[in-house]
Amino acid sequence: MSNRGLASFDNASKQKHKYQNLGQQLLQEQREELETQLQVFQNALISFKKQYNEEISSNSQFRAEFSEICQSFGIDPLLMSSSVDGEKIDEEEKYNQLALRIIEVCKLTKSLNGGIILVNDLIKLINSDTWFSDDLKLEISEADILRSLEHLKALGDELQLLVIGHRNYIKSTAQEISSDQNIILSTANLLGYVSVGILRDNFQWRTVRCKTGLDDLVANGVLWVDKQGEDHEIEYWIPSWINRS
Repeated sequence: MSNRGLASFDNASKQKHKYQNLGQQLLQEQREELETQLQVFQNALISFKKQYNEEISSNSQFRAEFSEICQSFGIDPLLMSSSVDGEKIDEEEKYNQLALRIIEVCKLTKSLNGGIILVNDLIKLINSDTWFSDDLKLEISEADILRSLEHLKALGDELQLLVIGHRNYIKSTAQEISSDQNIILSTANLLGYVSVGILRDNFQWRTVRCKTGLDDLVANGVLWVDKQGEDHEIEYWIPSWINRS
């Protein structure tokens, strides 16, 4: 190939690269412009809520329509049903929205925890997911969670409150927790894991009793197996502890 041919090829390559950079720049500018417009709409909705909060709280149809608009602009309905700058809120609406969020989080995390989630972990997930800005953020407490569970009782017993080792959990699975499994989970909460040896030494259980309780919890995804534990003993971990490390 001649030098002239190589030069033409090089120029075409540079031209193509130039157009690609220009296209990426235009896309970035459009993205930033859309994000700015979205932010303007979101701030306008927040201002609207402050101005017409009383009507939103008292008119269920207006509240439902406003909630749909908020969702379409990426603002969590749970966040908008809560207080902004100390304004008056509809308590029932807030706890109904929170109840819906609890169900959603329990379903999303079921494959990770077998349908049994620590209330403190649930609170962290909800609070981090509903943060919008320094002026508009949500701080859900354990008392809020427990109150929302009372609202859910009217819909059945899909979610149940469990107390395991003096800590509150929410169970979203049909599996019943036996007294032996409660002891296993309480013990696992101390270190993050439990083993046949720990149960045998501390509760004088026979190996078959230990394995029965552990295997049921593993089968339902409540405990995860680690076959590389110390002294080559199998360890049974609570998933939330694994995620912390």
